[in-house]
Amino acid sequence: MPNDSKLLKSRNGDALAPNRMNLLFLQTPDNSMTSWLRWPSIMKFNRDQAIKVLRRFLVLFFCLWGLVWLSIRAVEKQPNDRNIVDKCLLAAASVPETVKLWFSVKSTGLEHQEFVMNTEPGLARLGELSDIQHLNNHLYLLYYRYEGTDTGSVYLQNIKTGEVAHTWHVPLRKIFADIQGLKQEVKADFEAQEISVSLHKRLPNNLAAIRILSPIIGDDMSLIFHWGVLGYMYKLDKKSDLLWKSEELVHHSIELDDDGNIWTCSVDLRHSLAKNLRFREDAVLCLDAEGKRLHFYSLSDMFSNNGLLQTLLEATPATTMPDGPYRDPYHLNNVLPVKSDGKFWKKGDLFLSLRDKSAIVQFRPQDGSIVWYQQGPWLAQHDINIVNESTISVFNNNVSFTSWDWSDIQGGSSNIAFFNFSDKTTEYFGNGLFVSTTEGRQTQTVDDWILVEETNKGRYLFIDSLGNVRCQFYIPYHNEPSHAMSPNWARLYLKSGSEFLLQE
Repeated sequence: MPNDSKLLKSRNGDALAPNRMNLLFLQTPDNSMTSWLRWPSIMKFNRDQAIKVLRRFLVLFFCLWGLVWLSIRAVEKQPNDRNIVDKCLLAAASVPETVKLWFSVKSTGLEHQEFVMNTEPGLARLGELSDIQHLNNHLYLLYYRYEGTDTGSVYLQNIKTGEVAHTWHVPLRKIFADIQGLKQEVKADFEAQEISVSLHKRLPNNLAAIRILSPIIGDDMSLIFHWGVLGYMYKLDKKSDLLWKSEELVHHSIELDDDGNIWTCSVDLRHSLAKNLRFREDAVLCLDAEGKRLHFYSLSDMFSNNGLLQTLLEATPATTMPDGPYRDPYHLNNVLPVKSDGKFWKKGDLFLSLRDKSAIVQFRPQDGSIVWYQQGPWLAQHDINIVNESTISVFNNNVSFTSWDWSDIQGGSSNIAFFNFSDKTTEYFGNGLFVSTTEGRQTQTVDDWILVEETNKGRYLFIDSLGNVRCQFYIPYHNEPSHAMSPNWARLYLKSGSEFLLQE
């Protein structure tokens, strides 16, 4: 017989079956109605706790968002305009990078074109190489250095002794104003679908980030340069007064022919094919000494006229730029005018370097023909030089396009490729000595040494004809001599009497 004490009873004393509601009462410690009535209070308590947690999460989220916004504003300000809050935010943001540097064995590029250099034997500052035997006493480097606030200068400086032969003061404020105007113009054209590439996202946001790229000395000690990714070309006289600014946009290399004309890389933002297929159309541009346009050759038109459009555009993939997105099928980075006849070229020919095709093209403007072209064995190359009447040299970055982050360097090293047109052979020089993934220069000297600009690491190397590194140096950063100023495609000159002769 069941125990009555364990059964619930009705008012008249009859036993009730233990249904679902009854079981809830049975589960309470004292089998009383009071325990059941506490459930709404418990549920209200849990809801209040959830609301408190949500409020705290939202407060934390908006605080973090505010810090991110303030950090972005701090980065965009000039160094001298930053207050104590800006400096603290930037210091906090740099902690992960600092920790990374502790464990890194490579030089790492920092904000404002500043590199932290590894301490290694033989690495010296520019101008402190007097003890290097057999280094020519008359070699000068033409380079740009940012010097804080709104100042930057281009120096012609003796590599060995540090003697400065000439200085040009760059009008950074003027250039920055031009950048802001161009940024708005290109952005408006992109949003109006007048052009198909969003190049405004690649333009610098502060004075320190402006690269004075590929400087070269013109007539009467004038200086010609442009400011990096895409912008105008400028010419200063020897007193640093502005002579002219180009109307066309230019990028990458600047070269002079024997007539004093300027050959460089440009873009055709309104090219119909490029606009329809949404890719960046590169072009070859020639200006006279006064900055007036003489010649302009669209690469797609050049290839189409020579029956190579399918081969050099349609049949190979194009790099997709993350800031567009848009495609960059050619990536023209060097236009080299031929100054004298050789066995396989004529004076007036142009050698073109197309990084994203790993191709070198020989173009003859006289009749619009492509005389020769070859893809590889160089990979993602830069900077072509003519060595003799049948050989060219190429800065071979040696980066395979099978990688997505430019990390797949064949053999772990960049090098210099020497291509002989006579027997179609390629020899490599400097393997294992330097690595530069996306830029780089190589210059022959009168002593058969080669000056290598390891652009992505802030270092210069002199390598002798036997492949030995004879010395290495860097350009000291303006307020931290142990750090390096980012190389910006510096030039090498040989002083002969009162003249400075460009080394190529």
